Amino acid sequence: MAKKSMLKAPGKKAGMALPITLIVLLVAGALVALSFYFIENMMTTTKMKADDELRLNAALAGVERGKQWLLSRVDAGELPALTTTSGDIAAVTAPGFPELLVQNPVSFDLDGVSVEVRIFDLAYEYTSALEFVPGIPPRIFQTQEGGSIKSSQSYASSNAAEGDTGAADPDSALLGSYLIRSEATLNDLTKRVEQGILMAR
Repeated sequence: MAKKSMLKAPGKKAGMALPITLIVLLVAGALVALSFYFIENMMTTTKMKADDELRLNAALAGVERGKQWLLSRVDAGELPALTTTSGDIAAVTAPGFPELLVQNPVSFDLDGVSVEVRIFDLAYEYTSALEFVPGIPPRIFQTQEGGSIKSSQSYASSNAAEGDTGAADPDSALLGSYLIRSEATLNDLTKRVEQGILMAR
């Protein structure tokens, strides 16, 4: 009885395995690249959040320094006022508004963050020529009469508390109205924190 011989086609399975191997490698490479993308994205997001917290903390520290300076002046019996202008303000210079400052800006570094603190006097008078530009500190006049605080309006003719009312009433005193503006900059991004302060001698 004759025996039939089984002949195998040489290299047939090897030829099929090669494309499958290449497909597996391509899929694995894509998964690795995708994993690196997600990891890099997470690291970038985490760093951005950490940097933003550094800016916020530094800006808050700037506000506290401004408050400490104001308290030191009041403790010395002085309410800081405008020092760079005389008379009513007809124009301001954006974005720093030096015409409204009670002292030169204070700059310092905290944890690698650059901080600049400005303290503005809000009890300022202005002429009709003044143009109110974005970022200009608001004008606030407030007086204390006994245990109450009275706010004045923007125009002297419409409110008795405007101008030198404090001098006319011995029980009335003009409060110091200030805006502390602290700006913290890191990696060309700036965080601003502001706080309004009312103070009396």
